[in-house]
Amino acid sequence: MKKRFKSIVCLFFCLTTLFLSGCSSQDHEKDLSKGNRFKYNFNLDWKFIKENPDHAQSKEFDDKSWVTISCPHTFNDVDTFDDLSHGHHDGEDNQWRGTVWYRKNFTLPESEKGKKIFIEFESVRQIADVYINGKHIGQNQTGFIPFGFDLTSHINFGEENVIAVKVNNDRGDHFRDNFPLVWNHEHWHPTHGGIYRNVFLHVMDPLHVTLPLYDNLKTVGTYAYADNITNDKATVTVKSEVYNEYQEQKNVVLETYIINKEGNIVQKGTNSQDIKANEKFTFETQLNIDNPQLWYTRNPYMYKVYTVVKQNDVVLDSYETPLGIRSFEFNKDSGFHINKEYVKLHGWGQKPTNSWAGLGAALPDWLRDFTYDLMDEAGGNFIRWGHCAGSPAEIAMGDKYGFVTLMPGVAGESEDEGETWDIRIAAFRDMIVYYRNHPSIFIWEGGNWAESEAHYQEILDVIDTFDPKGKRLMGHRRADNAPWSEKYISIEIGTEGWEGEYPNLPIIESEYCRDEAPRRSWDKYSPDDNFFSHPNLSRNTYKLTSEEFAVRQADHWWKKMGKKPYHSGGANWIFSDGPHGGRCPTEVTRASGEVDAVRLPKEGFYALKSMWRPEPQVHIIGHWNYTEDTTKPLYVISNTAAVKLFVNNELIGTDTIPDNGYVYKFDNVQWKPGEIRAEAYIDNELSATQIKHTTGEPVAIKLTSITGADGWLADGSDIALIDVEVVDKEGNRCPLDKGRIDFTISGAGIWRGGYNSGKENTINNLYLDTECGINRVAIKSLLKAGEVKITAKRQGLKDATITLNSKPVNLEGGLSTKMPQLYKTVVKEEPKTAYTPFIPPYVPGVTNKSKLFTKFSYTGDSQAMLRTNVFWGKKPYTDLQYNYTKIPSYLHGSEYVRVPNSDSRYWARDLLQFIAGEDMTLYVGHDDRVSRPEFLIEDYVDTGDDFIIGEVKMSLFKRDVKAGESVVMAGNSDGDAPEDARMYVVIAKKK
Repeated sequence: MKKRFKSIVCLFFCLTTLFLSGCSSQDHEKDLSKGNRFKYNFNLDWKFIKENPDHAQSKEFDDKSWVTISCPHTFNDVDTFDDLSHGHHDGEDNQWRGTVWYRKNFTLPESEKGKKIFIEFESVRQIADVYINGKHIGQNQTGFIPFGFDLTSHINFGEENVIAVKVNNDRGDHFRDNFPLVWNHEHWHPTHGGIYRNVFLHVMDPLHVTLPLYDNLKTVGTYAYADNITNDKATVTVKSEVYNEYQEQKNVVLETYIINKEGNIVQKGTNSQDIKANEKFTFETQLNIDNPQLWYTRNPYMYKVYTVVKQNDVVLDSYETPLGIRSFEFNKDSGFHINKEYVKLHGWGQKPTNSWAGLGAALPDWLRDFTYDLMDEAGGNFIRWGHCAGSPAEIAMGDKYGFVTLMPGVAGESEDEGETWDIRIAAFRDMIVYYRNHPSIFIWEGGNWAESEAHYQEILDVIDTFDPKGKRLMGHRRADNAPWSEKYISIEIGTEGWEGEYPNLPIIESEYCRDEAPRRSWDKYSPDDNFFSHPNLSRNTYKLTSEEFAVRQADHWWKKMGKKPYHSGGANWIFSDGPHGGRCPTEVTRASGEVDAVRLPKEGFYALKSMWRPEPQVHIIGHWNYTEDTTKPLYVISNTAAVKLFVNNELIGTDTIPDNGYVYKFDNVQWKPGEIRAEAYIDNELSATQIKHTTGEPVAIKLTSITGADGWLADGSDIALIDVEVVDKEGNRCPLDKGRIDFTISGAGIWRGGYNSGKENTINNLYLDTECGINRVAIKSLLKAGEVKITAKRQGLKDATITLNSKPVNLEGGLSTKMPQLYKTVVKEEPKTAYTPFIPPYVPGVTNKSKLFTKFSYTGDSQAMLRTNVFWGKKPYTDLQYNYTKIPSYLHGSEYVRVPNSDSRYWARDLLQFIAGEDMTLYVGHDDRVSRPEFLIEDYVDTGDDFIIGEVKMSLFKRDVKAGESVVMAGNSDGDAPEDARMYVVIAKKK
């Protein structure tokens, strides 16, 4: 791989003499010349058709009848979040799929002739064929990785040019049959097709620093990394690939600047080199920084590297690269440390589609920033993109907010071969080249399943070639499926984190707490809002209220990661509700997010905030608007040492012994109108307080707008959000309000609406129900600026009207200089954690180790345990008191798995996994009132024997397993099952 890379890009490293100069505080970024490089926003004013006409790539093709759109764009924004989940962990599949076309006219002035022109797509789903003036210039199939093309030889300067993109998002019915693009399936990501991320046009001098777009261009840009890091000094190395595309040799001077957060130049280096015509040369510059500001999760300080290409003292090109200076360690015994400071990592998995009800996957960058801001507010410092790469804007936001990032390329959930593997490993390479300078990335995820040894080696070769100095770790979720994995991975990426399987490796959790609960269902003491009364409730895997969901956040976090000193932490699965793999047919989403599909927080959001923020926090789960006869348990989440609860200033109780580290429970609290107050204490000092009041009757509707930092832009794709609340006469939100709101809209905008979480066909309508007193809708801008007026009405309430004005965006020749905007946030340094619950010294209890079940893992909601010597009186389940009674005598003395019966209606394709330690016969006892799972039908034979567990007959199946063989068992039920169904049991006997 290394030799191929050198021959491809002609990389001749030569460290020339450095002329280092100290930089005074007056030297500033704004004084540096930008040279001939220019980056245009290419998002605006495309033509689109949801058809596949012949010859649409032709420059002369008549597209006047096509609709005008701007990117980011998806053609699935109108048919997503509108169907109830199938359950069984199946994603939403009732979406339009097929081939569509995009076309864009643009003009570059004659004065740009002689420049290099490149187009960059941040990604297109799923297959993109790109044409310029009728000429096919390439294809990309990754769906999630940036790619680009050199347009120079095809451009007619001073004349109109046409970019045409044919996009296909089709897929096979089963992801296993979706060869070669197995990850393009709603099992992983909703199949939202289109140019759903940004597009840019780069204009630069023929002598330039290259773009980090390896696919098609075979260029790698700059590579900046810090070494020898202390509080006093750090050495920064910058490798800059410069391409001379002139027809003659050029003497090149490369100036490298390091610029701090305030825009001041803190160091400069100068190199020079003769570069032959049409050759690349990589400059290497080393610069020492005194007293560096380090990148911490709580203080993510960012520098920039600025490289300037000169010839004869004239600036021809310049390029900017992010830089964060940090050292880190994932330790198998003591967890994660950054710059020698211990940090527990806590955050979320998030789908790179980041789907939003009414918008699909096509989001302006500021909405991605809006989501990150919420994760930061909730105390997150870790994110795992699953199972494909996040967007460029989002990885930069990881830098900005201080999120340790676990970054994949593209993957489904399989070891892949042939064309699929070729696409995957190329995408992994392209991803690393593009993102390797981001300090927030600490782990490369090679895949979502174990690989062959040859594939593992290819992955490591790519890392060694393109990120040899990043010191990042590499791991695979479900690496436990191959016995050789430990030789290649450097960190265990766990699933449902009950125990580490690799004692010699550190561990980070990738997917914990897969529970689901809608925002609209407060608790069992509040009026029901189409949840417990939903006709599909019996088919739900989870029947949790928002209160139960919030309390379980602490249970999962504390038991799996929080109380384990050796555990680095993990990703709660998942941050925002989306149409991917839901297990609850009462919902139009997978409702496992801490926020819903329009990013309105659930009680689980506030629970995690009260656990994870470093400042003292306290949150009373729920509302304070019950009926006179209500007596209920109340839960308070707090990261302090004690909580006092008051009702109307009367002390109800004091709790100094929280459950699961953070949950303070007060039983039999009698509701009284007025207020409830929680006071949280550290060292007997009041540290945090929360008060909730009884609200009055609904009297009015309240509308509040949310936009990006620069306002609502008339670029054809920008979004304005409007929060719709029902309030009492004091202006307080009515937490129990539910009911239809009707909207009218007039002016220069497109209504995108919102959704209702438990109803079909609620998107894009001019009406919507409030849920817990609030909902959120979206308006899309046009290319023409103007005023939009929205009115919200419900009979019996005072109407509300809001007026928005979109701001003009300059567009000349199809090009805009206005870059995509972000959200209005200022990230400040956070304090160190004020209080940590007592964590006893880790003393291993009963561990899941045995001679037969090695590398054992169980991904269910509760823990499974390994036991020896199955016999009369042994318990088959961890959560039922039934015993094995009369079982076939040949099973006596076998090892067995105690499983949680609560998972009897839970499905995952990798629920239970192990590698056989010895040759064995494997037995499965199955409740035949439940449809037999596929793995049982395909791999096992019925012994003809039965046994009884708690009056339920279990049929016994078996198979022979060789030592070293990987065994994977899916969930008990991939369909409807009786409420009292039994989970299957697993027994193994050495042959």
